[in-house]
Amino acid sequence: MSGFLAEIGKKVAERWVALLALPGLLFLAAAVTSWTLGHRHALDPAVLGRQVTVWSTDPATRSFGGLVVIMVACTVGAVAVGLAASGLGHAVERLWALQGARAPARWLVTLRRRRFERAVRRVESAGTADAAARAIAMADRICLLQPARPTWIGDRLRVPRVRVAEAYGLDLDSCWPHLWLIVPEESRTAVQAARDSLNAAARLTGWSSLYLLLAVWWWPGAVIAGLLFATAWSRARMAAATLADLVEAIVDLYVGDLSDRLAPARQAVPLTGRSLTSLLRKSRWDPDYPGAWSSESETGQARDAH
Repeated sequence: MSGFLAEIGKKVAERWVALLALPGLLFLAAAVTSWTLGHRHALDPAVLGRQVTVWSTDPATRSFGGLVVIMVACTVGAVAVGLAASGLGHAVERLWALQGARAPARWLVTLRRRRFERAVRRVESAGTADAAARAIAMADRICLLQPARPTWIGDRLRVPRVRVAEAYGLDLDSCWPHLWLIVPEESRTAVQAARDSLNAAARLTGWSSLYLLLAVWWWPGAVIAGLLFATAWSRARMAAATLADLVEAIVDLYVGDLSDRLAPARQAVPLTGRSLTSLLRKSRWDPDYPGAWSSESETGQARDAH
């Protein structure tokens, strides 16, 4: 047991260093550089070298107590900055998943829908198969369905819900926890890896926001922030596409197994998508509201399937 706990502690420490400590120390180094150089000497290493020499020859920093204080301050500062970046990353993920019901997110949805509609019109007016294929690819780059979220990532993660509902009459949110329990370990590992990649991209966006603050004193901070943001956005798009494809593939491959496993609970033949949704949501299918489920205890109260 002690060996197991030691191994867990080692893995947690390694993850803590990778996610918080090292990036935090890099940011602190950039912050010290920005404070030392400013805009005027932004790319002058000689100025930075002279300042480092002054600090290294200061008796206060050369003493044992001074070194301990510096090490503690750097460690605490790196962790604090890392936690701030993680918090900003969580906020970024929430922004990516916004539904766009209110302004200004609603305005972004409208703009994306107009772009998509123009792309669809180009598909319809294409004179050749090659032109149609290029127009379809352009429309798909905007969204695989008509946009309903203010961001590309939000729409890409929405697509599996819509497709699963249309193909199987199944509410993905209700069935997913049950599917997760029956899929093989390698499938869960692949989904978790894609989810971790999306989290990492959001966290990198948080780091880009922190580096952008340094641009107030040191203009290269804006360049670093731009590079980080571009990298984060590219990785986030790839991670979101991979995650959405994996989720949809798991439903396609294992929804039949889920139906077979749940059928004995109702003493029935394998369930249809609507029956599965009714069972898993502890509700009944309301034929008067196609595409919606209503609760047994609240007859007539319809809920949106998506």
